[in-house]
Amino acid sequence: MFTFTAARVGVLALATSVWPVLADIISDITNSESDEFSALQIKAEMFWKPILNAAEDVQMEKHLQLYTDAEAIIKDLPAENKYVRQTLREALDHLKSADDISFKQALSSSRVAQDKLDAPCDTSGNGLSFISGGQNFLKTALQRFIGGGHYPEKLVEHVEKRQADILPVLRGAASVTGSILSDCRLASKLSFDVHKYDIYNKDVPKTPKIAEDLADRIIEAAGQTRKRFTKSITDMVKGITKDVQEKQEDAAITVTKKSLQGLHASIAKAEAQLPSMSGLFSSSQLIDL
Repeated sequence: MFTFTAARVGVLALATSVWPVLADIISDITNSESDEFSALQIKAEMFWKPILNAAEDVQMEKHLQLYTDAEAIIKDLPAENKYVRQTLREALDHLKSADDISFKQALSSSRVAQDKLDAPCDTSGNGLSFISGGQNFLKTALQRFIGGGHYPEKLVEHVEKRQADILPVLRGAASVTGSILSDCRLASKLSFDVHKYDIYNKDVPKTPKIAEDLADRIIEAAGQTRKRFTKSITDMVKGITKDVQEKQEDAAITVTKKSLQGLHASIAKAEAQLPSMSGLFSSSQLIDL
């Protein structure tokens, strides 16, 4: 009886001494909770940040200035340039229409992206807990080690949620694509017509240089609106594709890749500052450094 009791005590003592070691080993071979939290945050930022940046890149201020200048120029054109005045007016109206729709779409996308970036990262789940102890802890830890634990499931869940959240934005963009592209095309076409008017038509007034310059500005602005809008859609599709392709990526890999990107950016910034910094030192000082 004494031998049996002593054996039980010995087993318990051994288990108590081995358990912290086992926990450390499992901790070393599995993702830390901080890595998992950071990885989920990084994934969210990688998905939503480009959408937010694209929305903020609309730069309506430049086009608003163009509107003001165009109104004044069109108003002051000589009466004999009736065709040019009317054509520029139509081109400007199409540009305004494209900009208005594009800007509203950008605002809608911006609100969604900002809300998602501001929202707390959902990391709820079972996870590891020493309090639960026993075989449940060991089983959960081993599941995490072989890739069947909480983080992979949570990451897949986040990817699916982002797809659901971005769907209304894509639908909204699809519904206005035709109008924006059509208005941009007409704004450019009418502006080119201004350039061609006194070339292909006889006995018509010479088109003023200021009107031709305005036509060029409208053509450029229409191209910018079209390019920004189509790029925003392309970037969204690329973001969705990348998000799905990397939904099995390990948390530590995600965090490491992000850290390396920050390191590369810091090195590039430092290298860019080297020429300006070298001017602060004489040749002899640089040699000493």
